[in-house]
Amino acid sequence: MNHICTWLCADKKGEESLFPQSGQKSSSQAHQNIYWRCLIVFFITSKRFNRNEKHVLFTNVQHLPKIDGRSVRDILADLEVEIIHTDFKYKTPKGYYGLFQNQFYEFSILEHISQNNPNADHKYLILDSDCVFIKPAQRLFAEAEKNGFISFEIDSPVNYDINGLSRLEMKTLFEELLEKPVNDIPSYHLGEFLLCSVENIKKIFADFQELWPKLLERHALGLKKLNEEAHTLSYLYYKNGLHASQDNSFIKRIWTNPLFYRNVKPEDVDLTIWHLPAEKTYGIAGMYNYLINECKDYGQDMPSTEFVERLKDFAGIPALPVVRQFNYYTTSCYKAIIKKIKNVNFKLRPVG
Repeated sequence: MNHICTWLCADKKGEESLFPQSGQKSSSQAHQNIYWRCLIVFFITSKRFNRNEKHVLFTNVQHLPKIDGRSVRDILADLEVEIIHTDFKYKTPKGYYGLFQNQFYEFSILEHISQNNPNADHKYLILDSDCVFIKPAQRLFAEAEKNGFISFEIDSPVNYDINGLSRLEMKTLFEELLEKPVNDIPSYHLGEFLLCSVENIKKIFADFQELWPKLLERHALGLKKLNEEAHTLSYLYYKNGLHASQDNSFIKRIWTNPLFYRNVKPEDVDLTIWHLPAEKTYGIAGMYNYLINECKDYGQDMPSTEFVERLKDFAGIPALPVVRQFNYYTTSCYKAIIKKIKNVNFKLRPVG
């Protein structure tokens, strides 16, 4: 059986980490609602193209909220999404690394699968919730039949800092963790994408259990460590001899904001999955409103060509209309002004 999954791990007050794009505390409902909307769009688009796969949401939230007057639980039930509750067990201590710390929740997901699915050949595609399907995932799962694994890498310069580590630094760190020489420069694998058989998930998680106390010890000693889940998965893949796919036709991390960085290409319309990290409060929010409030049955019966054309319009792929460019500009300016006001208020706050 093939599973298509995403997740939402809600931070508690006092356990927040930094998510620069939302501009909100990660424990706030406003911040979390951004991700509830994303995951609803994720499942709507996946269900539209992947009707035979099992869809699963992993979350540490026991009571799913209502957003925009709609019950998240009811929407997911309509889409036949199974909800699996699992605790966030692998929390990094304060000061470990400031960004995206709840991404280590992925290892709680792998633990659950390892302990609860005895079918070694079942496959799990686990994606970040700001991913959108524009084609069926059948070819991805077929590709994974070869060795029960697919991953993709970022082809970055060896000295380029990625969340606190370059690939050259990863090589040195891998050598220390493995206690043996590493003869090549390791790959940095995309953290937003994991496709593994249960057999491989069990191997990876077993190695993570051995790795986790070492990471905590290195942090306590002030040594370099694997800062986030993509660093950690890259190490676990390397240890198990699992290599990134060289087929770039499946997924791409697409940056769409013209004010900061835009890497959209015409051939992006031929991908299977778009990862849209800059579109959480722009294009994906528009998709959510359209699919929830304007479409019958979440657009499931809409012709595929029409469905994809609407997604292209909302994401600005491959072309970005002038009105969308204006929206980016005005919204970005507004966020910058609000951030500056907050900083000024913080500096003026009396001490003691």
